[in-house]
Amino acid sequence: MRTIRSCLAGVGCLTLLALGGGAAWMYWPEIQEWWGGRSTDVVYAVEPSEELAADAEARLRSLFEEGGPVEVRLTETEVQSLVLYRVAPTLPPGVSEPLATLQDSTVEVSALLDLEQLAASIDSEAAGRLQEFIGDTARVTARLHPLVAGPARGELSILRLQAGLFPIPPLLIPGMITQLGFSTAPGNPRAMAVEIPPEIRSVRVEAEELVVRLAEP
Repeated sequence: MRTIRSCLAGVGCLTLLALGGGAAWMYWPEIQEWWGGRSTDVVYAVEPSEELAADAEARLRSLFEEGGPVEVRLTETEVQSLVLYRVAPTLPPGVSEPLATLQDSTVEVSALLDLEQLAASIDSEAAGRLQEFIGDTARVTARLHPLVAGPARGELSILRLQAGLFPIPPLLIPGMITQLGFSTAPGNPRAMAVEIPPEIRSVRVEAEELVVRLAEP
């Protein structure tokens, strides 16, 4: 199970990073200047399930078994099933409805943030100011590009981070990563460093599938 959690760390940590971005509301004036006026409503038409999550988990596990495959491809529905049935139970109160979509070479994750519930764990004054602009709830969205940078070294490059209609300025992302207790990737301060199993050679999005591949034996 530890290996599976490592494989899912990218999606899980990213979701937590995007939602934990409430810490950045201390920079409200800068964020207000970056007002983008865009909606981030997410429509997800597939039907994830516990069965799909269990199957995807088993296929990921098979990568590390003797005689197993060297590559596993997960559909968008399977990734969403993992997020919903494996990652969602670990999210804090006030964070719900996690979604995951695969677009081009990126993964987009989002979740609904309830500011009233989260007020106890983030700066209450900042949460109050944010409520005045976007109401009691907001969907936080992050677009990521996964990369294996070396043995046991994964990176999640954060291409876009947005809360409701408010895009988070890129210059604030490195500080958010470190404030949440993560490390930035060497040479890329907008990427989060993620520890992954050393056997993994590459992680990429291809043809609307998440492809996890091991190094050739």
